[in-house]
Amino acid sequence: MNTFTIQSKFEGVPLSLLFDWHIKEGAFERLTPPWLRLYITSKKGSIDNGGSVNLKLPIFGDIGIKWIVKHTEYTKYKSFTDVQIKGLFSHWKHHHNFFDFGNNSALEDKIEYDIKIGPLKGFFSRVLDNELKSMFQYRHRITKMDIDSHQRFKNPKIKNILISGSNGFIGSALMPFLTTGGYYASRLLRNKPKLLPVKEYEIAKRIYLHPSETLQSRIDDGGGFDAVINLNGDNIFGLWSKAKKKKIFDSRVKHTRSLCTNLSQMDKPPKVLVSASAIGIYGNSEKNDYKVFDDTGDFRVNNDDNNLEDNDYLSYVCSQWEEATEVAKNAGIRVVNLRTGIVLGSSGGVLKKIIILNKLKTNIVIKHDNWLSWISLDDLLRIILFCMCNDSVSGPVNAVSRNSVQFLQLTNMLEKIWKTKMNIRVSPKMIKSLLGEMSKYTILSDIKSTPGKLIANGFNFVYDDLESALRHTLGKMQ
Repeated sequence: MNTFTIQSKFEGVPLSLLFDWHIKEGAFERLTPPWLRLYITSKKGSIDNGGSVNLKLPIFGDIGIKWIVKHTEYTKYKSFTDVQIKGLFSHWKHHHNFFDFGNNSALEDKIEYDIKIGPLKGFFSRVLDNELKSMFQYRHRITKMDIDSHQRFKNPKIKNILISGSNGFIGSALMPFLTTGGYYASRLLRNKPKLLPVKEYEIAKRIYLHPSETLQSRIDDGGGFDAVINLNGDNIFGLWSKAKKKKIFDSRVKHTRSLCTNLSQMDKPPKVLVSASAIGIYGNSEKNDYKVFDDTGDFRVNNDDNNLEDNDYLSYVCSQWEEATEVAKNAGIRVVNLRTGIVLGSSGGVLKKIIILNKLKTNIVIKHDNWLSWISLDDLLRIILFCMCNDSVSGPVNAVSRNSVQFLQLTNMLEKIWKTKMNIRVSPKMIKSLLGEMSKYTILSDIKSTPGKLIANGFNFVYDDLESALRHTLGKMQ
């Protein structure tokens, strides 16, 4: 029998707050490291009544290992235990123990496990201990960060939230971040599927909206939402054919315009709309002589430029995207246009594609010194919460780290963390020939921006330097 134990103290966090956070819907999703890919397929009951959870660990496509865990030994504000019913281990028991220190508290995770692998048992036990260490260090970091964020950023007028684009890279992380913070979240979906996705279970209400319907008509109780978060937008990766560019435009501009029209016509419009945009609105650096773009100025895209759509498509899309929120502003809704940089998280986006290449041993280094304005996924979730709750924040907000880097610094840092050499080095010219127009706005983008409004309004970054952000999401903390 093997035992793994890890403890952490939570300064300024009362025992009740720490314990309650763990039993809220979405806690499992928030605590699962992005590199693990373990997800819930179904659940019965809850932690406090002997419920069970069916999990799946994907191996290839839909093929994966099933794992069933039962909640036992529940004592409020003291402990609960998860016991494996079916799965990888011959024995698995996870004790969650909580300790009270007045205004402070502590958490202990204790794992008792056994595996059956014959003569290699000792080797795999050592490997698993290392993995458990990375996993539970991540879990404790997330717990501290999330509880602190919800203590710092709150607004008593905001409780019910509607999220559009909840199934994407950012939205799927945002949903459990909000529900564990005590918010009631609903998903706005455009098409009702014939079958629910296998890996999805309800941590939030679904609202299906047909183009011919109004949002007000789809609200059961006739009420409304305190806040709306709009993250909708088709993935920009892929070859930019005419059809692809139309999808990029429509999923952002047309959807946002329709959403804002619906919000403006509600009996009780939301107090705030946080709507996605991107720093691509600033255009590429060859046009702006390597300026550093701050969101506290009066930057305007020249929409009278008849060539803008052809010469800088992403800037054109972003300007139209933000303009589509005007109808909400005119209805008295506080609107935040969240201009995100490159979002770094191992579960999606650019970093996920680099990870796949690394696993295939076909690492690519693009030899250029273009600027990369980035933000860690977890800080982006906190920025969304901050903007939603802070009544003094409105208009464009640069959702980027204070420390932009050049693209080669990103690849060099990954080499350092992975302790490997990225062995295929290509020129920007070759990338352009392979990927076409899309490369100009993604891999070869060259925009340096700063988070002026966030700094001015007192936002605190958790992962503000590139190395800590990458190590956190890759599970490679030192």
